[in-house]
Amino acid sequence: MSDSPIKLIRIVPLLDFGGLEQRVHLTAKSLKNNRMIDLGIIALGQGGAKERSLRSEGVLVQVMNHSIRIPNLVLIFRLIKIFKKTKPHIIHTSGAEANFHGLVAAKISGIPLRIGEEIGFPNHSFFWACLFKLVYLNANKVLAISESVKQRLIALGEVKANKVEVIYNPLDMGCMFAKNTISVVSSNLDSRIYQVFNRKNMRDFSRIGTQVNQGKTFVFIITCRLVPIKNLKTLINVFGEICKDKRDFLQLWLVGDGPQRGLLELLVKDLGLVSQVIFFGFIQDVKPYLTAADAFVLPSFSEGFSNSLVEAMQCGLPCIVTNQGGPGEIIIDCESGYLIDPYQPGQLKDAMVKLIEMDGSMRKKIGQIAQISIRKYSLQNHMVRLMEIYNIPSPKIPMNTPLL
Repeated sequence: MSDSPIKLIRIVPLLDFGGLEQRVHLTAKSLKNNRMIDLGIIALGQGGAKERSLRSEGVLVQVMNHSIRIPNLVLIFRLIKIFKKTKPHIIHTSGAEANFHGLVAAKISGIPLRIGEEIGFPNHSFFWACLFKLVYLNANKVLAISESVKQRLIALGEVKANKVEVIYNPLDMGCMFAKNTISVVSSNLDSRIYQVFNRKNMRDFSRIGTQVNQGKTFVFIITCRLVPIKNLKTLINVFGEICKDKRDFLQLWLVGDGPQRGLLELLVKDLGLVSQVIFFGFIQDVKPYLTAADAFVLPSFSEGFSNSLVEAMQCGLPCIVTNQGGPGEIIIDCESGYLIDPYQPGQLKDAMVKLIEMDGSMRKKIGQIAQISIRKYSLQNHMVRLMEIYNIPSPKIPMNTPLL
């Protein structure tokens, strides 16, 4: 192998905020001190929060500010021009728009190793399945972020089984958060967090149980983009039904932003839940909010993997999540959390009521089981697998550093 570094270009649709952006940021930090790799990141559309973070850490980033709508021939030609100039050894694209434009441009440019990545649970029509079958012919390998995504790609006929590799999203295990510890709450954190902490009086979570109706706040939290696939209208409506039963001690926190925010805020107002449903907007570091909550809920119509879920599990939260896609591989139903059918609001309501009425020590136990179970999604494990895909030897791992 040559002594010169291997040039790797990661291509993503956007570099603002979201699960993909967080994952690219984590892997970029991990590769920063790897002298074997010269990393660059291209965002086809707009930049934003993650772009600024990456640049501040010295990562080479190019934001193209193009329309990412498929197809954009100008975008393909611009990528070809970049590839011809920089001569990368590896192109790794993530997301439909990046896969379409990046893989086609990489093939035309003669890039030796071309890797596409499906980051969601594909629900393509016949036309789109046929289109991406052609797109993935340009890839040497296609990555799926869960076994469910892999099987879906194969069932749609977009790729053959021997071309797909499962590589789970990484989780930074450097900071395992304990539930309800004020030390993780920074001095400039949103005052609404402090209000909840004060009402809870920093109580021992094992004493929640049947005492929740004695004026103490119980918080459900969801961290995600506010988009239709997250099924947030159903969540708010179900939460409203639960609150009708004189449960004014409940709160629902929505941490994230997106195009549905205005509609969801109107729904909350119409249901008379303004004092109980709080929109925090986009938050760079969600872990303090997770540690201040009692339970996590994610009733999406589908999820490829869900970074939000594993972050909540990392913080020791009992979780209620969709059974559509990757979460079914992460959660063991009724053991490390609860799986629900997003098309059956009654299941969501039953699971939420169950957690509210459950003894606090049992909730804590579920959270602890969840916390232990997600260790296999460590960033270190992810990087070892990624280096295998890139055909690059992984740095030696210290003997005292566990992979799991």
